Amino acid sequence: MRNPMWIPKAIIAVIVLVFVGWGGFWVVASMGAERAFAGWFQDRRDEGWTAEYASLDTAGFPNRLDTTVTELNLFDPETGVGWSAPVLQLLALVYQPTQVIAVLPGEQTYVTPRATHDLTSDDFRASAAVRPELSLPLSRANVVMEGGRIASSLGWETRADLAKLFLRETPEGVANQYDIVLTVEGFEPDAAFLQRARRSGVVENVMEGLEIRSTITFDAPWDRAAIEVRRPQPREIDLTALAASWGELELSMEGRLTVDAQGVPTGKVQVNARNWRDIIALAEASGALPRSMAQVVEQAAGLIARASGDPETLDVALGFANGMVSLGPIPLGPAPVIALP
Repeated sequence: MRNPMWIPKAIIAVIVLVFVGWGGFWVVASMGAERAFAGWFQDRRDEGWTAEYASLDTAGFPNRLDTTVTELNLFDPETGVGWSAPVLQLLALVYQPTQVIAVLPGEQTYVTPRATHDLTSDDFRASAAVRPELSLPLSRANVVMEGGRIASSLGWETRADLAKLFLRETPEGVANQYDIVLTVEGFEPDAAFLQRARRSGVVENVMEGLEIRSTITFDAPWDRAAIEVRRPQPREIDLTALAASWGELELSMEGRLTVDAQGVPTGKVQVNARNWRDIIALAEASGALPRSMAQVVEQAAGLIARASGDPETLDVALGFANGMVSLGPIPLGPAPVIALP
């Protein structure tokens, strides 16, 4: 008669085999992740980048692949864009490697062709999901920053209590089209700008809220090439909603723009502004609108507002054409260039 103890022994043996097998799988996966990261940095160096780090380690056994990289320094001399940080953590489940959480440090430095920006934050996290393809195209992403502060080498500094960015591929949309939502709470502009702006007498130190909802079509997908080669550039912008409140000012916008290869926009954005005279006063006090132009804008805007039946609310189109921007019939000057560095 077979010894009845063989049953628990067999169960234990199976458990040990599963544990050893899974452990071996995790070791192989973690080594693969480290080789992939190290190889990516080496590829960038071969292309002439500055691509440095002090250490690269993967932990998280048995179910996670948590990679920590320290003392990062990346700079692309071709585009003039760079990023450095003391540490970066990328967290993923072994069985869901295409869904990643990034934990970013409290201090980072971003470099653009025009300036260097030092960013500090109380908490900075991001999550992203990519499709399982070699180019790793982004399907969705969330970024949340609390207590963020940005100091620029151009001499300005801003802060915000909370900033959230959400991006996803537009369901059933055209190629390279994304829905993007940005919300900011407790935004405080640069002190020098704020000092000038407060001359208008209608704003507080902190902007209560800002929300932007849009659908943007880019000239390329957001994938690994967006970091390695060039940033995708917006070509069609559908601004479904922009809402901002700051003291006594309320502003909303919606409209559509097309953007050419030089970043010059064409199209119309409908602007609805309550207490619009105060917005003009703010633009003049901050130096954004010359006094002579402010008087012309106020007179013309007054006629438009009275014609609408509500003299305190301005509902007018902001037009972009031939590289210029106008408020209704009033030319304001050159249109801004819309391009990512």
